[in-house]
Amino acid sequence: MAAYQGMPYIRQQLSSILIQLSPEDEIVISDNGSTDGTMEYLQSEAQKDSRIRLFSLPAPQGVLPNFQNALQQCRGDIIFLSDQDDIWKPNKMDRIASLFAANPKLLAVQGDAELIDMDNQLTAPSFFALRKCGPGVWKNFGKNTWQGCSMAFRRSLLQAALPFPRKIPMHDVWIGILANIAGEVQFLPEILISYRRHADNQSGDKPAGWGQVILWRIHLAGAIFTRLPAVRRYIKKKDKTTA
Repeated sequence: MAAYQGMPYIRQQLSSILIQLSPEDEIVISDNGSTDGTMEYLQSEAQKDSRIRLFSLPAPQGVLPNFQNALQQCRGDIIFLSDQDDIWKPNKMDRIASLFAANPKLLAVQGDAELIDMDNQLTAPSFFALRKCGPGVWKNFGKNTWQGCSMAFRRSLLQAALPFPRKIPMHDVWIGILANIAGEVQFLPEILISYRRHADNQSGDKPAGWGQVILWRIHLAGAIFTRLPAVRRYIKKKDKTTA
């Protein structure tokens, strides 16, 4: 989880995650210099629950560095990305974990999400329907349908994904496309989170102008081309492991 000025929603999100964790699981949180009480709240919760591992960046640096800081600390085989202001459905972890257990070649999964507002009121029943989500490198290069807060992937993929290139548009499209290049991905048409949209969202589908979109795609293409040798090494290593 990447956190920044997360009050008051982070309380409900953290509760919806912790109730699903086993004693062997962890929730890694990176705070990006919050000043609204988020860090103090998380420190208090971490003292009560050893599964919470809390890290911080010294000053606000943005969504990408914050997620990278969290990902670099993860120790589990399967990583679930999380925003600070959503609500996980009670079956989210078990449902997605079962897909990875059933298919060793599966690298990334995205579940569907319903959209809610700041008062927990439903505003749209399906993110998949809104964005026409689905797999495909070219599909998601042209219009990203990966949604970070609904994604899970094998930690081994970080060998190819990190460090994040500085000018990519967002971590979700980067991880999703690399996973799709390197192996199998799955879009699961089941509602597994309530995805909150409000004025203070730190990440998400905020509109951008065409100029910015084109520039992002140029940077994304360059980053993918530059990272291909690392992806090929990862594929070779992965294939040996799953053979």
